[in-house]
Amino acid sequence: MCKKINRFFPCLLGFYFVASFLIGLWLQLAQTDLPYWLGCIISELLLLAPVIVYIAANKINVLACIPYRKLRWQDALLSLLTGYLLIPVITAINAFSSFFTTNYVQESAPEFTTYPFVIQVILIAVIPALVEEFVFRGVFYHSYRKNGLVGAMLFSAIAFGVVHMNLNQFFYAVVIGLFFAKMVEVTGSMWSSVLAHFAVNTYSITVIQIMKMAGIDAFAASQSAQTQSDILSQLAGELGNSDAALAAGKVMGLFLAVVSIVSLIMVAAIFGMLAILIINHMAKKNGRYDYYRYYTKMGLKPMNNENFVTVPYAATVILAFIYMVVIEVMQFL
Repeated sequence: MCKKINRFFPCLLGFYFVASFLIGLWLQLAQTDLPYWLGCIISELLLLAPVIVYIAANKINVLACIPYRKLRWQDALLSLLTGYLLIPVITAINAFSSFFTTNYVQESAPEFTTYPFVIQVILIAVIPALVEEFVFRGVFYHSYRKNGLVGAMLFSAIAFGVVHMNLNQFFYAVVIGLFFAKMVEVTGSMWSSVLAHFAVNTYSITVIQIMKMAGIDAFAASQSAQTQSDILSQLAGELGNSDAALAAGKVMGLFLAVVSIVSLIMVAAIFGMLAILIINHMAKKNGRYDYYRYYTKMGLKPMNNENFVTVPYAATVILAFIYMVVIEVMQFL
């Protein structure tokens, strides 16, 4: 199955990229824009459509291959909690990568928050959680799984990161993809990762909604606030207006930024460990802890003598990564 899913991966990414480009080109020529809600739905459909074709072409019995079994209510609650515990991990990775990448999610935030909160939840959390978990923890992960758990978790997570097609989301998508795959394995149910994915995606829109209810304009506050580096540099200029003062302000700003990142990493490590403890607890309660430990000890060693990474997969990841780097470089030109 590794060879099949690896051959499919460039087809999936190629279709998604070309279709998105053609839709964008058509909109540009027509001098019109899609409503944000429709753009969200089309984006997920472009991801789902080729997967459905792949399943049909290979006559895959989805219900037999992908474990959509009923989740215990305790595991459902713990899955949601795990998703929320991953927020500091995502925040830390996002803060670090923001030094050299563009945060496209933040740029689109003002647009999707114009919709009613329930619509936001459906567009941002429900649909992506169902579609993306089906594709990556369902089809991809379970295509690799028989060849080894560690390889299945890692390479399905990388595929999940790559499909976002920007470096900012790539880094944290890979990390949370590993957590989600482990959750599916220890609970024996896809619903655990769906709920965790739902929790991750609802966090920011819920915070913004709470701020809105409190009469706080989150985006106005964000846009009016300067970075610590800018503030210190400005103060230095006002006090001395000398190169030395400006340099001192920038150094101090950089120092505070580093301290902030280190603090975020420490918090992320604590919350990440809590998430792992909860996942291990679910593994024990479901009688899958020893099983999981036994098979993960094998590492990346293939169990069925299949290579996890083949030429189509490697080429796709490399080309996608080059594309993401080029896009970031162009932002600074």
